[in-house]
Amino acid sequence: MMKNHPYKKYIYAAVSLFGVIVLSIIVFFIIFRYGEIKQALRHIFNTLMPFIIGAALAYMICPLCRTIEKFYLRILEKTERIKQAKKEKLALTASVFTGIFITLVVIYLIIIIIVPQLITSVIRLVQILPDSADRLVKWLEKMLNSNEQLLAVSQELVDKGYHFITDWLSNGLLESVENIATGLSSGVISFFTLMLNLFIGVIVAIYLLLSRKKLARQGKLILYSIFKKEAADSIMDEVYFADKTFSGFINGKIVDAVIVAVICYVSMMLFKVITGAQVTMSEVLVAVIVGIFNVIPFFGWYIGLFASALLILIVNPVQCVFFVVFDFILQQIDGNILGPKILGDTTGLSSFWVLFSILLFGDLWGFAGMLIGVPVFAVIYHIISQLVAKGLRRNGQEEMLVQYERDFPPKQPEETIVRKIKQ
Repeated sequence: MMKNHPYKKYIYAAVSLFGVIVLSIIVFFIIFRYGEIKQALRHIFNTLMPFIIGAALAYMICPLCRTIEKFYLRILEKTERIKQAKKEKLALTASVFTGIFITLVVIYLIIIIIVPQLITSVIRLVQILPDSADRLVKWLEKMLNSNEQLLAVSQELVDKGYHFITDWLSNGLLESVENIATGLSSGVISFFTLMLNLFIGVIVAIYLLLSRKKLARQGKLILYSIFKKEAADSIMDEVYFADKTFSGFINGKIVDAVIVAVICYVSMMLFKVITGAQVTMSEVLVAVIVGIFNVIPFFGWYIGLFASALLILIVNPVQCVFFVVFDFILQQIDGNILGPKILGDTTGLSSFWVLFSILLFGDLWGFAGMLIGVPVFAVIYHIISQLVAKGLRRNGQEEMLVQYERDFPPKQPEETIVRKIKQ
């Protein structure tokens, strides 16, 4: 009866108007209560931190567990007394605990190798700093004595600095000490909270890895129960694309960073052997800095180069020159040979969008945002591309997209939108 109702369009208009009003109220509520909402979200985020850490660990370890599970299954297939379901369950359980054990052993080995070297490097740096400061002071005195104008400017700066320090000692010292004490106490609490979250996160990761097949099946059931098959298939395609993008990008970046760090360490050792230098910056510290910052796309190389070069310059200027030249060559090799071989083009983003995503998500989530910002934006970009493709198909404008991809060939031909739109 509703099909031919004379007031049908008015009812639809009223429902649409009601929806717009409700949406406007929600938007205004979010705007005017932004502080409270942000605080509530932060509280929820902190509460769920062990589960977030556990999910991240499980996602990173999952490929290793899959490989180990296949190995155990091949062994158990030779035993005919055990039922197939029992074999699969045993292989799954054994692969999870083996994967967790291997991961913890690797982390432990990295810690016992790197941490003592880092401590030694810091101690050496502290010991060298006074001599370096004395040399810097003598050089400045020589420069100032030879230039009266520069000497006058420096004396004025020294006077201003003296007055500032005197005023700070009189008024701001107590407040600064209180802030430092508060910061230290909160830092200690944050450290123990992080350790607790990591411990719980490992437990959560074990449960997630053991239940990953069941959870994946449950998620799929829920998805297909809510959406029609075509829409659910599209969502599953995006999930597979997101998994491929994240796993390929993050794992590839970690492998690439490890290779770059090893090459950097070997080169620093060769410099020490060839030149016979007695005082050099720790090769392990330099390699760790270069490797860690190499994980960050685009900006990572510059940050690692500047930080390492500054530390090396304090200890050995000749080693600093060698490092700058070598690191520049290494990054060219990594950007043009190693990176493409290991990563391929897992994101399909142009350099502009890579820079945009790093700046945006880096500001939102800090270091973690700089790391995962590129794959996150790649997924968003892919979803928007699919929506555009569907809109063009609905409006009969497929030729526009064909012409666009002819003029601007995609980086991944097998994933072109034209191919998707014709399916």
